[in-house]
Amino acid sequence: MTRVNTNNLGLIPLAGVCSYEDACKVGYDIDHNVDLLRRYLYSESQLTKIYAAHIANTPEWEVKGAFGLHIWLDAEHSAALRKRVTEMREPPLHLDKVPDDLLEAFFSEVIRAETTLELLVGIYRVAKPELVRSLKKHLSETNPLVDHPTCRALKLILVEEEEMIPWGEAAIQALILTDEDQQAALKWQQHLESILYAAGGISGDLAKPADWQLTVPRSDGQPFEMKVEPRRDARFSDSYNSTANFDQYYFDENRPADERTYALLFKRLREMDVPEWMGPIIYKTTGKPWEFYQDLSRQLWDEARHSMMGEVGLYQDAVEFYMYPVEFLTTMALNNTATPLEAHLVLWYIEQGLMPKDTGKHFEWVVAKESDNDLAKTFQDYDWADEVLHAQIGRKWLVPEFKDMGELKQQAESVMNRNLAEKVRLSQRSEQKEWWPDFLAEIRAGRERTRGGVTAS
Repeated sequence: MTRVNTNNLGLIPLAGVCSYEDACKVGYDIDHNVDLLRRYLYSESQLTKIYAAHIANTPEWEVKGAFGLHIWLDAEHSAALRKRVTEMREPPLHLDKVPDDLLEAFFSEVIRAETTLELLVGIYRVAKPELVRSLKKHLSETNPLVDHPTCRALKLILVEEEEMIPWGEAAIQALILTDEDQQAALKWQQHLESILYAAGGISGDLAKPADWQLTVPRSDGQPFEMKVEPRRDARFSDSYNSTANFDQYYFDENRPADERTYALLFKRLREMDVPEWMGPIIYKTTGKPWEFYQDLSRQLWDEARHSMMGEVGLYQDAVEFYMYPVEFLTTMALNNTATPLEAHLVLWYIEQGLMPKDTGKHFEWVVAKESDNDLAKTFQDYDWADEVLHAQIGRKWLVPEFKDMGELKQQAESVMNRNLAEKVRLSQRSEQKEWWPDFLAEIRAGRERTRGGVTAS
């Protein structure tokens, strides 16, 4: 419909945001818009917490890695939605208030998944597809001109949400190995959908089907108690084996350059224990500004990426990443004995120790640069940049908790000493068989087959 032939000099009007006709759509008023945005940001916040609650105890390595990415994306989405709400005559107050008790009941059920398959179904077959539906409906109904800042935020969120769902569905298919698995996945999906329908979906407008019945929830109304112990899937073995001293290997200038660089790559691989360490910090720490969870989720994803760098570094030279012990002693000890604040203190203290030029991340980059492993040099370059950011994040959130830096460092050292004793106890679960020489022989042989070159010695 064209109401009048406007002379726009052949130029696209309204900055190309929409047509005049689309701009004539009344759309949502501010109050309704804010109500919807609060439901979306609540949903994104809950998904962030669900990832944090499960990343340590989820055994499948690839799922841990994806959770590392998705926790950060959802934390970012929540932050963007919070910002938009505060731009719409709303003070930045009560943004974590539950917008709907029935929506809270839904996420309280999703987090109570008892298997990885159930967890994936809840997130990627139920919660996220419904969130996508709600965002698309919002974009189709709001006025695209007057509400352009909202539309921009929702479009950016929608792109990433729609990228996550196919990964999740593929993961579900990979974990469905039997008819029993298929039935369990379907039963859990239908159970969660029943509770989601009671809430009217994410946006509150989802109509119940004619045969809808509310199923009995697992939740007893109490806060979910996460399982903090890190787990590995069946491909891994001897995760308490700490015989490989990577720091000693790459610091030792008498060792060959390739060995020193491989020590760095395996150290990167082992960094999956940091997301397992940070999940409980994020989930168990309450009452902080959302920026705290946003910052720590970013750091968690960086650490998962670092582990993936190690994974790729081994792949480059034809070694499967699960063939040798990937230990988690520090995380196992901290998760079981430390408070979230204490665990965060230790993490910051370690990262702060990586800042000196002669012994820290710059030194690691130099070690990688002196080998012929260009990929490792790139990895260490970005790892170095990330760790500078992480040290800043730690200072930002930890310094206000103590009277001065001296007290902060003293407390961190006290926790580390206590943690060391627990690590010694846990290490007794392994025969501590040395494996590093076997790894070196295999990866060097793999390098010869795949790259046909010898690293500088």
